[in-house]
Amino acid sequence: MVLSVGLGGACGAISRYLISLWVTGTFGQSGWVAILFVNVAGSLMMGVMAALLATSSLVSDPVRGFVMIGFLGALTTFSSFALDAHSFFQRGELLAGGAYLFLSVGLSVAGFYAAFLVVRLLAGQG
Repeated sequence: MVLSVGLGGACGAISRYLISLWVTGTFGQSGWVAILFVNVAGSLMMGVMAALLATSSLVSDPVRGFVMIGFLGALTTFSSFALDAHSFFQRGELLAGGAYLFLSVGLSVAGFYAAFLVVRLLAGQG
């Protein structure tokens, strides 16, 4: 299990870095856009996994450890999120900071529930 979590963490961290490069290069935005992107995407993926675990025994403990604890734990970046929110407020950008907090949390939670419900519906458990 420890190896699964460690490998998942390495893959998640590398994915986060590559996604950050892609978002910054594609949209020309600073790191906070990439962090918002990975937090929402990670929450969607966590919703899928949670729904699969709730409806099926097809996901083994090592796979759960790899994906949910390792990969998604390293991919989603709420510690960076807190730092960026602090930076907005420190610079006096209260509206931007508030929007960033609201969008990050709101879209991540909404993404989780949307993915969870879709997977449950597709599995006939809706």
